[in-house]
Amino acid sequence: MRIGNSSQRIWQLFSRMNGGKANTSKLFNSGASKGYYSGNTIDDLRSGHFKNSYGVEGMEITGGTDWKRIVNVSDEMKQHVYEDVKKEFYKYGGMSGDNTAETDAYYDKIHSYVKTLDLSTRRAAPWTLNQLHLEIAERVTQAVKEKDPAWTAGKPISREILDEVFADDTIYQDSVNALYSKSSKGVDIQI
Repeated sequence: MRIGNSSQRIWQLFSRMNGGKANTSKLFNSGASKGYYSGNTIDDLRSGHFKNSYGVEGMEITGGTDWKRIVNVSDEMKQHVYEDVKKEFYKYGGMSGDNTAETDAYYDKIHSYVKTLDLSTRRAAPWTLNQLHLEIAERVTQAVKEKDPAWTAGKPISREILDEVFADDTIYQDSVNALYSKSSKGVDIQI
């Protein structure tokens, strides 16, 4: 086989992968219409508008740590995190559980929310929500252990104990306040 024929076949392949378009500055972009993302285009790379593996601009975290910061997030998303922690304690004894559909639904809502944010806070919002999740879970764990010192994570918890722990909204409010208080003092919050 001659080199010219191989090169021609490669360009034909690229053209087919690009939806039959001859413009190869957007190679492999036809996959986005099928529900998956296959990479930054050459135009993205030239313009500096980098996307993550899901095709969302502003979410690339490779090589940086500026996304590990607390930012303001909506009350709806804070409540979403709180409800997830609640579910984890009622259904799974404080663990995340093994229901993939529940997990996907939880993260799909976060991903949809993040896409609505300004690029400057887009990377930090999931970090903030994760830190809030950890803060709430830690406070609930402490409250449960005060009422049942023998309890360990993953073991069933009496519904009466959980009802009592979650009846008062102070765990939620204290967790939110603590998260933003740590942030304003410049404490490095990490897992």
